[in-house]
Amino acid sequence: MELNLQRQHITVNETVFQGSVEQPIECDALLPDYCPDIVKVLKCGAVVHVDSSLVSADRLTIEGMTVCHIYYTSESNQIRHVEYKIPFSKNVELRNTPADPIVSVTPSVDYVNCRAVNQRRLDVRGAISFTVKVTDQKQVQFISDAIGGNLQFKREMVQTTDVLGQSQSSFPLIEELDLGYGKPEIGNIIRSDCRVHLLDYKVVSGKVVVKGDFLLHILYQPVEGEKNLEVMEYTLPLSQILDCEAADEDCICDVELFVASCMVSPKAGDDGESRIFAVDAKLGAAVTAHRHTEIPVASDCFSTQFESSCKHTPVSFQRLVDVVNETAMHKVSLDLPEGIDCVLDAWCEVDSITWKQQADALLVDFNLTISLFARMENRECLYFEQTSQFTHTIPLSAACDDLTFEPTSDVLSSSYSLVGKEKIDLRCEVMIKGCVYCTIKRQSIANITLDESKQKQKEQNKLYIYFADPGESIWEIAKRYNTSPTAIWEENSVKEDALPEKCMLLIPIV
Repeated sequence: MELNLQRQHITVNETVFQGSVEQPIECDALLPDYCPDIVKVLKCGAVVHVDSSLVSADRLTIEGMTVCHIYYTSESNQIRHVEYKIPFSKNVELRNTPADPIVSVTPSVDYVNCRAVNQRRLDVRGAISFTVKVTDQKQVQFISDAIGGNLQFKREMVQTTDVLGQSQSSFPLIEELDLGYGKPEIGNIIRSDCRVHLLDYKVVSGKVVVKGDFLLHILYQPVEGEKNLEVMEYTLPLSQILDCEAADEDCICDVELFVASCMVSPKAGDDGESRIFAVDAKLGAAVTAHRHTEIPVASDCFSTQFESSCKHTPVSFQRLVDVVNETAMHKVSLDLPEGIDCVLDAWCEVDSITWKQQADALLVDFNLTISLFARMENRECLYFEQTSQFTHTIPLSAACDDLTFEPTSDVLSSSYSLVGKEKIDLRCEVMIKGCVYCTIKRQSIANITLDESKQKQKEQNKLYIYFADPGESIWEIAKRYNTSPTAIWEENSVKEDALPEKCMLLIPIV
């Protein structure tokens, strides 16, 4: 007998590459002419900006810029700042050529060191790394039904999530920000932090309208004669329309806004005084569209007419559990080193982030680096840093035993207050984003074989009485009696396969 097998095609996300790649930082730089000589290097840091991550054939190319920030003291015992931009292009070999790749690249700074070769020359060495995940939409087929042989199928509706597509775009932000009233004129900009915070989004047929805030923190040195450093903070509202052809009103979007580059410089006004901050930033946006769906999966079958067997193949599904986009507040009190006269600036940076599942929640552990510029009682400017850890709990909307979560985080704001000269109370607002997926593994039918030489013997229109125990499967009972599970369900008005309690069943033979 030739079976008419009906095969179902589904789209699953196949991981083409997942791992971490490194890129060295090497910079042998001279101080610009307008910068004073180096007396002591206080701090060396780096910020990584990814401009593009494109897949061509079996290769992923990551391009961007590493900006090294060096803080030092001059002969006048003032904190000065200089930055160097180091472009990079990193190639990652993939296992195969994806047809419709979804790319996720998260940069991080492994370490960066700096030494002053002389008063005008710096040697910077370090390394950055990229956590990379590339997935491709792969077509998988399995048998969902068949005509002939009186085949009975055990089916289960699996709730899964399709990734409809991903789009990336960038847009500029150019602003001129006035200095606050009563603030001294801008001399040199010491440190500027640019952040972007997604507040809301709305999908309208192929477009995603996003709203957010551009957050800017500036530490600057006033003109000569002013000794204290000054801080200015700005919040600029953002509204942007992003193209995403795959998105519609019924889908779930993971929207990410990030700073691709940011340059802040002082600008003189009509009166000749530098009382304007000129901001030239490039912001990036990435949208990944998802849609929930249900797929009927046949995991077992048997024939009531002939001896039969089926070959199974494993298949994995991904279900989107939650799209995380929330903030966590961390408050910490730290002891200050002896001899401090005042704190000039304090800020936090996320050093590492890990997570674990506990019941129906995620516990996210943050390791923060807390940095301080301070002036000592002898008027010397120094840099201090300490570490602090805290845990943030994220409740899950659904339970799952096999979760994947690839979070990204950033510090949105930092504020502090001094408690005498011995302690500092610090408050950090940390943003955490990412998609939580549940992996669902099932066995599906790849092939069915009927042995027509071994026909099953049975008496039609017969009725058996069966006393079932709690938890027994209607499917297994039907398979044992060589009858239709549907007939048992209908005869006994049972809706679930697993019996909730001990009961008597009528087993019709059909």
